[in-house]
Amino acid sequence: MGFESTTIVAGEDLSAAPQFIAVNLTDGKAAAAGPNAGGILQNRPKSGEHATAYYSGESEFRAGGTVTKGARLSVTASGYLTVSVSGGLMVGKALAAVASGGIGRGLFNFVIPTQVTS
Repeated sequence: MGFESTTIVAGEDLSAAPQFIAVNLTDGKAAAAGPNAGGILQNRPKSGEHATAYYSGESEFRAGGTVTKGARLSVTASGYLTVSVSGGLMVGKALAAVASGGIGRGLFNFVIPTQVTS
């Protein structure tokens, strides 16, 4: 399956950050929550270097909690992805189960996040 990506300038040192966290496409920093997230970081750039983010399609992600296959995904305050709760913004769906802190695979659409109602 394909993906859509963009390249931005890292606004902070992301070289020590876990790979596959959500990033803010405006400031090039780790996303602080769902509304600020624009894609999933694919590399580990230092501040001022180019960062690649996938914003639509299939990508790996860093789990911020236990995720089951088919779970709707939202971005946490640390840029990790976790199971969506009512009132949150869903940006993707898990393709397989993954343990907290692990790397999972999902289908994502950061362009048009969906408000979770239940």
